[in-house]
Amino acid sequence: MAGVRARTNGPGAFLGPGLLAAAATVLAVELVHAVAARCGFPGGRGGGEPDVVLVLGHPSRRDGTLHPVQRWRTEIAVRSSSSALLVFSGYAPARGRSEAAVMAEHARRVLGVAPGRLRREEAATSTWDNIAFTLDDLAAGSRIAIASSPVHALRARRYLRRLRPDLAARLVPADDYRPGERWGWKAATVLYDGARSLRLRVGPATAETSEVAGRGEAGAPQG
Repeated sequence: MAGVRARTNGPGAFLGPGLLAAAATVLAVELVHAVAARCGFPGGRGGGEPDVVLVLGHPSRRDGTLHPVQRWRTEIAVRSSSSALLVFSGYAPARGRSEAAVMAEHARRVLGVAPGRLRREEAATSTWDNIAFTLDDLAAGSRIAIASSPVHALRARRYLRRLRPDLAARLVPADDYRPGERWGWKAATVLYDGARSLRLRVGPATAETSEVAGRGEAGAPQG
């Protein structure tokens, strides 16, 4: 009986539940992003390829080079359309290039996007700003997509609907959800947006004020 008890209480006893918990976590994160990728399109999910794609900013690495999240968002934008105008939005720190410039350079040098298809907005410090500061560029398109992780892009689509419902009616999906892709960053986005939603419930006035002012998410991991 002692031997049986030892085997029962050994590391293997927790392997099954541990694997199940890990699998459930992976599936839950994927499900959240899969659902987010299908939501936030007032005009429906049809309409073909976008002719304008807004790429949401993210801080570069400390040395000013491309961050993996920036790479992911740029790849989403490029694969979403072969001909769309790509609008990169993201501010410039006190020293160094803007987030928009870093991502646009990657699109041009590595992904082969023609310079004429690239545009930069270099003042935005939050997701709200990304939308608010690019409205003129978005208005030039008949089909608009937003490139980021699906959960982050959904939040940006909601901001566009608040700012310009007429432009939100032109929203079409980006090619932003692929199962298993960048799972770690997907999980980080779910955690960040979950924490953000909790802050809004606890202190809605403060959170709303900071967000509209464009400072609520500065420096935070966006997607």
